[in-house]
Amino acid sequence: MTDTHFEGGCLCGAIRYRATAAPLRGVICHCSLCRRHSGAPALAFVHFPAGAFAWLASPPSWYRSSEYAERGFCANCGSTLGMRESVLADRVQVCIGSLDEPERVGVDDHVWTRSRLPWFDTTDPLPRFSKSSSAVPSKA
Repeated sequence: MTDTHFEGGCLCGAIRYRATAAPLRGVICHCSLCRRHSGAPALAFVHFPAGAFAWLASPPSWYRSSEYAERGFCANCGSTLGMRESVLADRVQVCIGSLDEPERVGVDDHVWTRSRLPWFDTTDPLPRFSKSSSAVPSKA
């Protein structure tokens, strides 16, 4: 039996979350908004079913970064925690780096590679999409 219990949170511990179902998918985004939000050359997300996800104490603060998406962060320590999109309301997207055990999740593809920094390249065999993946109806 596979353990489907995942927990994570912010750097200072003020925000914690738990998912009690297996991830729906994982993605590495190369868009400029993810870079600015994270301060990194790309940002990896894992999607959990919304019905199997809970913020355990305080939820994150949310910033509307576009007409399609909001980005979550800890107002206390500034940790990047996730993203939400109305067209993907069936899931919660959290940053893989905020998981207590990020090695337990995988990534399915790279998105927004047309915005990839030219000096940041990976050699994994994952599919790459110039914009959004065909796996989800994302507009972000």
